[in-house]
Amino acid sequence: MRNPFYIGVAQEKEDFCDRITEKEELLQYARNGQKVVLYSPRRYGKSSLVYQVQKQLSTEGFLNAYTDLFPITSERELIAKLASAVFRGIGRGADPRTLYDKLKGVFTRFVPSIEVGPGGFSISAKFDSEAKPELLLDDILAGIQAFVKEKKVRACIVLDEFQEVVNLNGSRRIEGTIREHMQRQKEIAYFFVGSRRRILLDMFTDKSRPFYKSAFSYSLKEIPREEFIPFIAQKFTRSGKKCPKENAAAIYDRVRGYPYYVQKLAYQAWDLAEKQCTDAIIERAYSLLIQTEAVDFEGIWSGLALVQRALLKAIAKQPTRSLYNKEYLERFGLSVGGAQRALGALHARDLVETDEEGKFRLTDLVMAAWLTQEP
Repeated sequence: MRNPFYIGVAQEKEDFCDRITEKEELLQYARNGQKVVLYSPRRYGKSSLVYQVQKQLSTEGFLNAYTDLFPITSERELIAKLASAVFRGIGRGADPRTLYDKLKGVFTRFVPSIEVGPGGFSISAKFDSEAKPELLLDDILAGIQAFVKEKKVRACIVLDEFQEVVNLNGSRRIEGTIREHMQRQKEIAYFFVGSRRRILLDMFTDKSRPFYKSAFSYSLKEIPREEFIPFIAQKFTRSGKKCPKENAAAIYDRVRGYPYYVQKLAYQAWDLAEKQCTDAIIERAYSLLIQTEAVDFEGIWSGLALVQRALLKAIAKQPTRSLYNKEYLERFGLSVGGAQRALGALHARDLVETDEEGKFRLTDLVMAAWLTQEP
């Protein structure tokens, strides 16, 4: 029997747990052509959620375009990814031979590139590599508007990990160009999605930035306990194994309802259980979870300065409301100035947050467990 728990973007309905309210609210924003900043810690299910939203919108005749901006290193790369996403959206479900006609006269600096392979055809966008980036960005944004006007359709553009734009040369101009176009595009919804919350929200709340007050802020929380626990138990039952509700609750609570880790811990517990999930199996699965995530944590750790590492480990060992308390700083070999600078960097990378009690803690509780485990 195949493991019923899926790790990745949930494209099938049976892999998608709850988010009924969030999905409906985002659908309403899209139908009204609104602009939304969707944010949460990484691996909270943002990409799965917007996939499901766009899947529904496609049945309503929307042009959908999704692009992940996390790997971009230049404005040209951003433009290429956005243009290709738009062309794929326009060409989805259509005969590729008619795509040129559909785009004729809409985009002046872009042409579709169609490649046929064993699995069908793929669509991307070609443009003059010598053209100025600002002209290309202006053309693709104007072209989207021209297309929806001509075809009398609505559109939903998802820009995932949008905060990466701030790292590009000319980022303020890029932000300004996008803002200039989107504020006139009533038929087009934009979802600006990101997991580095401080940077993303600053783009939309700083008075000096082009995007200031241009979009609704939407914070994605944990999937409610009362929804996730039955989901876990049912997945076990339907696959021929048992997971009593108290054990499903233990899986959820062990990782504090963190959506990705709930799914992965359940996945590993299912693999370990011959017939029934037990507390002992959950603990074994949790140890495996830390091991499998270690490579990711090591990559993050290696990119931190020594004082940032020291502060991160201190907070992992002892979450606190009194970060600048003399005794706390001395215990972990930190100074006030060093801790302040390090905290700013850790906040920018979304590695540290404050909980409902005002305590500083690691955003990723499994990383905290990795940092504090005995050698």
